Amino acid sequence: MISEKRYLFLALAFSLTTFSASAQSHSWLDSPLVNWNESSDFPRLPEPVEATNVQQCRESVREPESDAEGALTRRGWHLFGSVQSFGTTQLIMATSGFDGMCRPVSYQAFIYVEGRYAGTLSPILMDSRADGALINARLISTRNISAEFVRYSKSDPLCCPSQTSFVSYSVRPDEVPDLVPTDVLTRANCQTNEQQNAESNDMDALFGNRWMLAAISDEQSNKSEPYIEFDSQKQRFFGSGGCNRFTGSFESSGTTLKLSPIVSTRRACIDNATQRIETEFFQALESVTRFEIQADTLRLYENDRLVLTFRK
Repeated sequence: MISEKRYLFLALAFSLTTFSASAQSHSWLDSPLVNWNESSDFPRLPEPVEATNVQQCRESVREPESDAEGALTRRGWHLFGSVQSFGTTQLIMATSGFDGMCRPVSYQAFIYVEGRYAGTLSPILMDSRADGALINARLISTRNISAEFVRYSKSDPLCCPSQTSFVSYSVRPDEVPDLVPTDVLTRANCQTNEQQNAESNDMDALFGNRWMLAAISDEQSNKSEPYIEFDSQKQRFFGSGGCNRFTGSFESSGTTLKLSPIVSTRRACIDNATQRIETEFFQALESVTRFEIQADTLRLYENDRLVLTFRK
């Protein structure tokens, strides 16, 4: 007998295929989030729909390299893209098939914890260049994931969705691992000249300053050492976490900001409190998606969640 959860997944997947790529239907991204991965038993892998263009796009498919990936291929999924790993957490992309340009259709992003299936990043199957398609996902830590989904309005050309939805997830590595969507934020991709000028000024202010750590989330910092600086010419950031020097590269457009994984020295901290602050500081930096500058204060966010506050 098919479970209620399984029936809902199949019904939603079927409904997605009835809409054209450019038409926007009422999306799960516009509704209050529910945990579609919740299960009283071990969650079961969903099945793909009928495959298309797999042979023509064989070069886009990779072979399984783990038991988790083998379980997906046995279900009929076709693996594509590279697997992401952070500790015991893995993110694996798999598709039912491909369109004529070998873009994945009816695809899904699967999360595994210690080799056990935890859930998917979307409650429905996704098509490339369609509303609600996953375009970027990142393992921030073993317990936190961020993802971006394109949002089309009815008038948007296929090349240019007008909005992006940012979703955050929490991973619970219990005996029955669980993947929980925690918040969603949708933003317009196009901005007015006034917004663009304001963001350009923010970008200029980001560079040429030593930003001293003032708070991690809501916890104030009274340490004098942790700081960060940004080099616009080399597209690099660098600073100190209190014990160790660190560096990395960054990408930015407007107020978006993404930092590469941090490379740091390996000196031991003098005390546990300093070590804890440095660890939390580095982890927070790698989760950043955007920034905001007001007067002498720099705030770094993970989507809409404030993670770090600095002052000149």
